[in-house]
Amino acid sequence: MRAGSSADRLRTRVRADRQRIATGDRPRYHATWVMCSDGAADVTILELPIIHLFVPNDLGVPDGARGLIAGTLAVDAASFDVVIQEPTAG
Repeated sequence: MRAGSSADRLRTRVRADRQRIATGDRPRYHATWVMCSDGAADVTILELPIIHLFVPNDLGVPDGARGLIAGTLAVDAASFDVVIQEPTAG
């Protein structure tokens, strides 16, 4: 059996997490980021494959991560927790 694509896994996770939030659960997401040569930071969410967001600098990582998750899930930005991890080498 062939594993689903990254897009399939993302769709599945988004549906499941929307349902969790709708029933009152508060999921936790882990954001990581890489500094780019131009000073921007590339933010990714470990639990949500293939999505990412560039923010102007490292100060924008927390808000960018929260906005990225909320936008992807189409939920309120206060309905989940975010853990910001140390930047990865880029």
